Amino acid sequence: MSILLSHNTALELLRGVPPQVRRWEVAGELPMEDNSTDLRALRGVDVRDLGVQQQPLNVLVARGAPASKSQRLRTRWFGLGSIPAGLMLRMSQDVYVAGPELCFVQMAQLTSLVGAVVLGCELCGGYSHFPRLISGFYERPPLTSVERLQGALESLEGLYGLGRARAALEWVRNASRSPMETVVSCEFHLPGREHGLAFQKPELNHRVPLDDEAAAVAGTRSCYVDAAWPGARRGLEYDSALFHKDPARDLRRREALQHMGWDIYTINVDQMADHAELMRTVALIADEIPRQEDGPAPDDEVAALHRRLLRATRCGMGLEAALFSVPVCSGQVRVHL
Repeated sequence: MSILLSHNTALELLRGVPPQVRRWEVAGELPMEDNSTDLRALRGVDVRDLGVQQQPLNVLVARGAPASKSQRLRTRWFGLGSIPAGLMLRMSQDVYVAGPELCFVQMAQLTSLVGAVVLGCELCGGYSHFPRLISGFYERPPLTSVERLQGALESLEGLYGLGRARAALEWVRNASRSPMETVVSCEFHLPGREHGLAFQKPELNHRVPLDDEAAAVAGTRSCYVDAAWPGARRGLEYDSALFHKDPARDLRRREALQHMGWDIYTINVDQMADHAELMRTVALIADEIPRQEDGPAPDDEVAALHRRLLRATRCGMGLEAALFSVPVCSGQVRVHL
């Protein structure tokens, strides 16, 4: 019998074990009759050594199996006869963890549509939050893609609770490089019924080939636009200290894009904190980028979505929550890490 880690425990591991450090083997099909979690076997497994720090431990069992009475465990029933190949990762001889595609489906059942979209963008992007509930992120290769998430949903046909994941996947984009890029993408792309601005879907980190003249200005044969609408040749850039450290280089790059017929609009961290300021940038491009049929939500609803997205991406949460045993506001104490 096996140990199958799932839901919040799987997400903790996907975030807490960078793929640059350790990669797990992709498992084949796992019949639940032979692989339902053996709760007794858990006593002999040091899950902390595997990277699990938080409780309760979420484990998958076959449909109809008894639930654990321990407060340290949360039993999760899997409603199909087997887990399709490719959806579990093998951590050790008999210990498996839900991979990014199955984890997305599982966590979508436990959160809102907006929360599921944000998680999908993280899993399909080049960044990860930390397993503890603190601000910040680290860079890593994408764990999955929109296409692979769609394939997982198809392979799980008949499993209870796929509706939220299906609905969220429509708004997930590949290639986000940071939580703020995810916020921008979601706010601009989500439809009016979900309180978004309802622009047509952007391409994240879209590659724009440059001609010889533009390449001479930029010093490169291509440029990448954070959020792009190629048909309209319009793009949004999120200026952050992480990705935009050389103003002169950025100016040459934008001049090259302008030569190629692109208009680039900039959003900075101050605008992300002041939604009214962000909407002034939106007003500049409102007539330049096609909208979805249902159009944008009212301004107050968009502002509420903006706040939800910032919370979902941990903006401003600070590191202090992980370091102190009493509440300490972000910025109240100078921290050196």
